[in-house]
Amino acid sequence: MPKIIKVIFFVSLFFSALNSFSETYSTIVQGNDEDVSELLQKALNQSILKVLGSQRDFNLNQNIFKKLNPDNFVREYKFIKFNNEEALEVMIDLKALQEKLLELNLGISFLKNLKVAAWVLCKSDFSSLQAAKSLEQKCKFVKKEFDRVANERGITIIYPILDSQDISLFSFEDDSSLENLTIFNDRYPSDGWFFCEVSNSSEWCFLPEEIEKKLSKLDLESKYKPTVGINILIDNLFSNQRLRAVSQSNLPYYLEIKGLKKFSDHKSFENLLKNILFINNLSLLSLRNDTATYSFNLLSEERNLLNYFDEIENLILINKEKDKVFLALGE
Repeated sequence: MPKIIKVIFFVSLFFSALNSFSETYSTIVQGNDEDVSELLQKALNQSILKVLGSQRDFNLNQNIFKKLNPDNFVREYKFIKFNNEEALEVMIDLKALQEKLLELNLGISFLKNLKVAAWVLCKSDFSSLQAAKSLEQKCKFVKKEFDRVANERGITIIYPILDSQDISLFSFEDDSSLENLTIFNDRYPSDGWFFCEVSNSSEWCFLPEEIEKKLSKLDLESKYKPTVGINILIDNLFSNQRLRAVSQSNLPYYLEIKGLKKFSDHKSFENLLKNILFINNLSLLSLRNDTATYSFNLLSEERNLLNYFDEIENLILINKEKDKVFLALGE
């Protein structure tokens, strides 16, 4: 039995949400004495890592990525100033890159702007002026490495400031303080978080036991070097929103959409459907009054389509029956 998805919405709110889906991705690269072609290759690699959403998959497929030509994915580039240094801002054809990675049977992530809170405890060392300065420089270096990873992975990193006095009291000798850390983390709008302790003798990072929960306890059984820990966290955050292509279904899906007041509204929505990577054989079956009906095949699981529509503001799931899904746009 054909699966039917009915989408009921208010046009003005819906089409303002369509602008949030971009076909390009901007990344910034810097290098010492590297020519433009090398910087473009670096920009492509950063974009691949961002779209993959997995450092592990990126490392495992390095030989494949080296064969990809940046000219096939770079739309434009320009020289800019970044952190008071010359850099190259590169615009990547996002859809072309996503399609290529799916063609290579690799998963891709949905490009949500992930925010990660990094709790960095620099343990005071006042044994000497040199020791104090050394620790300060080490903490700056660790944060600089986090910023570098954040740029490469296309995420935003947050360093909690308001609780700086609270964090200075934390110590791994006091388990109750560690539990309090999870409560403080709820004050910051982030998709994930981690905790690092930096001293003159070592630097270790700890991840939450439950990655996506702000109030999770720390997993004290495992500790990581800073760049390893943040990459593992990012991989886990992206893992729940990764798409892998599956065999095409012979069963058509039908989508009925109401509220198309103008022909341009219909064309805007149709273009949205065409840009969904896991839709194929899109066909307009009818266009009558303010209602259009489409059929298409899904190249992935139904949940990926539902998740996609879920990203549209005010579009909510009303009901789900066998072979039918009902959505509506709330006020």
